[in-house]
Amino acid sequence: MKRCVLFFLCFFVMVIPAHSETSYITDDISVMLRSDAGMDRRIVAMPKSGTRVEVLEELENGWSRVRLPNEKEGWLLTRYLSAGPPSKEVIAKLKSENEVLKQQAKTLIEENVRLKRERNDFQKALSKQTKTAVALGKSYETLKSGSSEYLSLKASYDKASEDLATKTKRQAELEEELRALQGTQTLHWFLGGAAVLFVGLIVGFMARRPRRRPSLL
Repeated sequence: MKRCVLFFLCFFVMVIPAHSETSYITDDISVMLRSDAGMDRRIVAMPKSGTRVEVLEELENGWSRVRLPNEKEGWLLTRYLSAGPPSKEVIAKLKSENEVLKQQAKTLIEENVRLKRERNDFQKALSKQTKTAVALGKSYETLKSGSSEYLSLKASYDKASEDLATKTKRQAELEEELRALQGTQTLHWFLGGAAVLFVGLIVGFMARRPRRRPSLL
């Protein structure tokens, strides 16, 4: 009787109470999912690295019972499980996001250059138009009394003044767009740097995390 009690006590010490949590198959391997806890048990599946599994039970001898996304259940060595996706996948995802941010930043830089070029063109046209308006104003003042060209000069002067006002307004709008674009470009550079820093933190954390060593009873 004592032997039976001792046997059951050892059995319950070995088995951790069943629970359900999400884990992932670790880096670049295909593990063997077996029908029971033991290397001599039948292989029922071979999930690859990054496969998300549901942990149903974990034994002290280094085996865990899991459920695959296709609802198939089996046993595998606990050391092949990690609390999060493999670091390779995390880094690849962050690199992809960083590339997108870099491309967006490149587009913003090109747009910034285009707006600056357009602004410079408008400034040149504005300067030229200002000189023309001044010259027409002088001609207008000189010829307005009794000149046969008075009406023509007045129309040209009015048109030049209107064009000058339009270009002045457009220049102010371009300055505002340029300031807004520069602010957005700074934000994307900041996000790109934060993504690279986050990658470093995750890789450092994964590298320092101690591996669980299976204990044999």
